[in-house]
Amino acid sequence: MIVVREFQDCDAAGAAEVYYESFKTYLKERMGPKRSAEYWQNSMKRFTTEEYDNISFVALDGDRVVGCISIAAALVRRLGTLTRIGVLPEYAGKGIGKMLFEEADRFWRERKMRKVATCVSSINTAAIKFYERCGFHCEGVLKDHFFPGVDEHQLALFY
Repeated sequence: MIVVREFQDCDAAGAAEVYYESFKTYLKERMGPKRSAEYWQNSMKRFTTEEYDNISFVALDGDRVVGCISIAAALVRRLGTLTRIGVLPEYAGKGIGKMLFEEADRFWRERKMRKVATCVSSINTAAIKFYERCGFHCEGVLKDHFFPGVDEHQLALFY
């Protein structure tokens, strides 16, 4: 049974694996080295102020981290951000991304976001379809953004 909960420091090595393996499925030879558990532990830590709130969630199959999502909320402007989401390739298509997104959606709705923004590589067609199913629409394209020859689609979800 898959369980979704807030990221904890003990999840960092699993998050490193999830993000590396899931991003490698579409980045292929563009993929750099795997980032350390320490990097993800620092990157995914909860940070909250009067104006800003960010959080990460993990999907667990037993003790194994099989999916992650990192999100934020700019509270004054009511603008949410989906920073990154990933699911281990062997768990793809099993509804884990949807479970993670639903947790993020609750977070944004509780904070009364008016819009959520993210971007996705044009070569990541599975992610584009996923975001569309979640209600996102393309607002624009950034040419050669992170990698030469790879455009990024700017996506938005309005509440």
